[in-house]
Amino acid sequence: MATGISLLTFIAFYLFYGTSKKMASVGDLGFEKWIRKHKKASQYFSLALMILSLGLSCFYWGLGSGTFTFFILLMTVASLVVLLAPLRLLNCRLLGIFSLCSILFETLLF
Repeated sequence: MATGISLLTFIAFYLFYGTSKKMASVGDLGFEKWIRKHKKASQYFSLALMILSLGLSCFYWGLGSGTFTFFILLMTVASLVVLLAPLRLLNCRLLGIFSLCSILFETLLF
C-alpha cells in the first residue's frame, strides 16, 4: 500500500512538474508530449491523483499521521524529481527497479 501511495504521489508531482514552463522537455518516460499538449487536463488529473494519494495515506496511516506522512513523501518525491529529471536519470527502467524493490521489501518486511 505504501508503494502505491508513493507511486501515485510521484506521478501526480511529475505531471505538475511537466506542466511547468521552467521544465526542460526531457521525454524519458514517454508521456511528456501529451502533458505539453493537454496542459489543463494534466493539471486536473494531477490534482485528482494528489488528492487520491492524500486520501489513501490518511486511510492507511490515520488522519494526522497520514497527512504528515503524505507531506513528507511529497517533499521527498518533489526533491528527487527536480534533481533527477534535468539530469535524465529518471527513466522507466529506474522507476521499475525502484517499484519492484519497494514492493518486495514491503511484502517481506511488513
